Amino acid sequence: MRKYLPLYILSALLVMAALVFMTGTLGCDTGDRQEQTTTMPVDPADQPAGSEGMTSSLPPVSEIDLEKAAIAYNEITRINEDLQQSVQQTQDAAERQELQLTANEKMVQAAENAGLDFGTYNRIMQAVRSDQQMEILFQQKRKALQ
Repeated sequence: MRKYLPLYILSALLVMAALVFMTGTLGCDTGDRQEQTTTMPVDPADQPAGSEGMTSSLPPVSEIDLEKAAIAYNEITRINEDLQQSVQQTQDAAERQELQLTANEKMVQAAENAGLDFGTYNRIMQAVRSDQQMEILFQQKRKALQ
């Protein structure tokens, strides 16, 4: 049981990340687009009261990384939806655990297939959740991929 503890923690983080923006389907590939170095602007006037420093502690996110995160997010959402259906259809706890572990691996692979390591994907999703402008742009990118 102890050897699976990090996987349980990772799976909890994955599920939370997927549930934050639960909609959308698998997107298209980014192709051979050139890497952009534009960072998302953070206007302090647009931040909610009491949120000072929330985004300032996060590194800037390039527009291309935001698009990669949108691609990964769409795939991770699909994987999570498939997992939920599979878990509901099984009564065996060991099988449910195996389904969760497999889904976790697929989610990590989805981020890597989009061109991000999973830590970077989680950092971007944290930035999206804490910055309203970035969330709007993220949602636009997700919709464009559908």
